[in-house]
Amino acid sequence: MPSLQPVALLEQVLQQLQQRMRQEQFDTWFCGVQIGELSDEEVEFIAPSGFVRDWLNRNYLGTLAAAVREVSGRDLRVHISLALSTGEALDSGNALEREFKAVTTARRQGIHEIMGEATRSPATPGGQQAAPGKTSTQTPQVGGATASPAASSALEPMPLCAETPLNRDYTFEHYVVGSCNQLSHAAALAIGQNPGRAYNPLFVHGNVGLGKTHLLQAICHAIKRKPEPSRVLYLSCEDFTNKFILSIQTGRLNEFREFFRSADVLVIDDVQFLGGKEKTQEEFFHTFNALYNRHKQIVISSDRPPVEIPTVEERLVSRFKWGLVTDIEVPCFETRLAIVDRKARLREVVLSDDVAQYIAERVSTSIRELEGAVIKVIGVATITERPITLALAEEALKGLATRRPNKISIDNIISLITGEFSISARDLTGKGRTQAVSLPRQIGMYLARDHTDHSLEEVGRHFGNRDHTTVLYAVTKIKNRAKGDRMFKELLVNLSTRLESGNFEGYSSTV
Repeated sequence: MPSLQPVALLEQVLQQLQQRMRQEQFDTWFCGVQIGELSDEEVEFIAPSGFVRDWLNRNYLGTLAAAVREVSGRDLRVHISLALSTGEALDSGNALEREFKAVTTARRQGIHEIMGEATRSPATPGGQQAAPGKTSTQTPQVGGATASPAASSALEPMPLCAETPLNRDYTFEHYVVGSCNQLSHAAALAIGQNPGRAYNPLFVHGNVGLGKTHLLQAICHAIKRKPEPSRVLYLSCEDFTNKFILSIQTGRLNEFREFFRSADVLVIDDVQFLGGKEKTQEEFFHTFNALYNRHKQIVISSDRPPVEIPTVEERLVSRFKWGLVTDIEVPCFETRLAIVDRKARLREVVLSDDVAQYIAERVSTSIRELEGAVIKVIGVATITERPITLALAEEALKGLATRRPNKISIDNIISLITGEFSISARDLTGKGRTQAVSLPRQIGMYLARDHTDHSLEEVGRHFGNRDHTTVLYAVTKIKNRAKGDRMFKELLVNLSTRLESGNFEGYSSTV
């Protein structure tokens, strides 16, 4: 039976694990795992911290052993130990090493074990060249960390060209469409049906946790299901950088270029991490040109528009804008509600309307956090063997910190109210008590308390120097009316959504 190769084994084991568990579980516990000692009887995995080591030993040792057995065909003993300490960083003498230091992790690549002195002859502790025919006792240094003997063996075939597995749930069928992502979704659908012809390149940008990765992987799934075969490559910008560095260090640059430039579809997630990496930018530039000139589809995501990515060459920014640039915004309440329902049903749970609405109201900035909230509510109900009620949901999410997508000011709220109700800011904050101005004023106070951190007194000052009891009365009145008036509640939801999305234009808020 052929001998096992440490990094190749690690790559395949991680792929197996990713298929056996949810993505968030894998990202939390296994992305930082490296491989250590390896023999015909035992394999050692190195955890990045004592906490992760203990958790893996308690909860995933059997799963890890099963994955090793599946990949290797051997019943190896599995041992999980603590990461080695980190010493001094790599020498920053050249641009490639500076880029390596900027890479925070090397997921599924095992780069940390082989990069240090991999392209040089073995050296003795004193720094002298090892004598011919003799093996140095010092293992290669990577970022100051001593690699294990198994990892520092000769430059064995590395998983340079291994493809990143797709999440089977990240399909168009599971993607919730709303006003926040409608254009991006339509463009992605068109590419899935006609890659290389619809929009090329497609550049999707938006804040963290809004569904960019889901959309990109949905494109990949759709193209892979087409009858005509296509070679689809999906990976993060970090993985592209890691593979490029590895190809340089191991003398396999031609293999790297052939792997990427022969693709039919190249999908790169989080391209903003190209910032500051001159050598990687140059390689990506030529890869982009090679694919584009052959009418191959390119899809890119980022947490910001192309022109706002710092320290990226202008020629790359220009190419990012050749096709279609779309953004994904913070989901409105209705979209969040649909997402909550979809995420719960994927776990074979049907939430009541009041519970679903509470979760959708509680988390407003991130789909990822929204899914986490759903999981937590279901998890608490399962563990405590209680039905999922509004009281349980409130208890489960009690410690959840809410974040606001925009810094909303009371001036923004006044601008929104004056535009919505066609009154002037002077009337809104004045002394008039007619229904035409008092109700909008009370709604404005309610929104100010709900969307800003201002106290009752501060809100009162902005609305015509009214005292805190007036503000409290207004907020209570609006809440009570919303409970019994469905249309009025929809009005409040609409106004809140416009505030959260930054759409608060109206009459001037100057008094």
